[in-house]
Amino acid sequence: MAGRPLGSRGGQPGLLYGLIAFAAVSVASLGLFVFQLTKNKAAESRAKTAEDQINALGTPTPYYKNEASARKTKVFAVMAEDLKKVAGRVTGAPEDVGAAVLAKADQVMVSAAARMPDVISPDDALLPALINLSAAFGQERSTREALARQVQDLQGERAALTEQLKLAQDQYNAQVANLGEQLRQAQDDKTTGLQQKDGQLRELQTALDAAEAQLQTFRREGSALAREKEIEIGQLRTVVEDLQRQILSLKPGAFDPNAILTKADGRILRAIPGSDIVYVNLGAADRIRPGMGLEVYSPARESSADLRGKASLEVVTVLEETSECRVTRRVPVQPILEGDIVVNIAFERGRQPRFVVRGDFDLNYDGIIDFNGVDEVTALIGQWGGQVVDELDESVDYVVIGLPPGGLSPGSEERVSPVVRDQMQQRELERSRFRDLVERAQKMFIPVITQNQFLFLTGYAGDTEVVQRTAR
Repeated sequence: MAGRPLGSRGGQPGLLYGLIAFAAVSVASLGLFVFQLTKNKAAESRAKTAEDQINALGTPTPYYKNEASARKTKVFAVMAEDLKKVAGRVTGAPEDVGAAVLAKADQVMVSAAARMPDVISPDDALLPALINLSAAFGQERSTREALARQVQDLQGERAALTEQLKLAQDQYNAQVANLGEQLRQAQDDKTTGLQQKDGQLRELQTALDAAEAQLQTFRREGSALAREKEIEIGQLRTVVEDLQRQILSLKPGAFDPNAILTKADGRILRAIPGSDIVYVNLGAADRIRPGMGLEVYSPARESSADLRGKASLEVVTVLEETSECRVTRRVPVQPILEGDIVVNIAFERGRQPRFVVRGDFDLNYDGIIDFNGVDEVTALIGQWGGQVVDELDESVDYVVIGLPPGGLSPGSEERVSPVVRDQMQQRELERSRFRDLVERAQKMFIPVITQNQFLFLTGYAGDTEVVQRTAR
């Protein structure tokens, strides 16, 4: 029992030392923590200050950052050096700052633009303005050099002209003296010429008197001859009028369409009931050609104003003396019979009928005048053996007319251009000629046939097939 107290007293100093050491370490750690925390706060404060400075000053471009790094200096030092170079280059004073450089540049630009407004403006940049000024200066210098050369050339020309003027003055003086001598000579010649002309005038007057006497004789003889010719003309006029009366007595008093129909060009040889094929007694010997149109009439047909037959035919096959025809139109209640007559007014055996064609035509009946209507009718007549002539005379068999020529008809108050007025006058002249032609034909008892009558009498029904069949 004596050993336990010693053991307890011996362990207390170690524990105390441990507690002291722990406390010292804790205090030291706390101090280090406080010290480190203080440093961190200071670093944060400096970082915040640097960030504020960067925000205030802005971020430099990569060029200045790279230049500062390469030169081992600051960005602002590089920028300040560049600004001095620019200022020295622009204003000649490296110490000028940006505002001073801009102010001086603006002042120079305003002054230059005021002197040369057609070259630069105050808002131009310095480099383009300098380029424009340089170009303008070069052009001005070239112009000045050209003008200097022109002045030199003109001075040379002036000297040459001065020399030429002196020579011309000398020549002029010599010519004046020569002309003075010629004038005196001409005056002498004039006096001599007047004397000669007086003699010639007397001779001419004598010849005129003789010619006047001969003219009077010719007038008397001409008057007598004119009276004789007037008597002869009167006698010839009487003969002509007598012949015209004889011609009129041989012609009918008016045009009868049925008279044309009774003069058959051919007849139906064979007609098969229910078939669209018929045969006629016209062939190649009669100058019949495929495609020709024929109109069919009954021999005992009653008078009709439109001249439409009972059927229309188209020649499809031509033999020597007969032809095969296709029926293109028929009247159901009037069958085609053997012995019916066929007519084509543009066709006649042994001769060419003569036609005159006038007016405007609407061959396809669409309500619009065909611009080539006269040509189409002329082609039909020529295709079937007829002949179209320009002038109306006794040899013409038929006159085919369309509508009277039309034209513009503006109101009396409406203003028209000279071109339109000329067109109106031309169309009015054509209408007048159209009426005169119809009247003359009627007085000469020449049949006047309308478009429909012509188409019917050439085997057409008067529909849109006219143009198509003409084209074939």
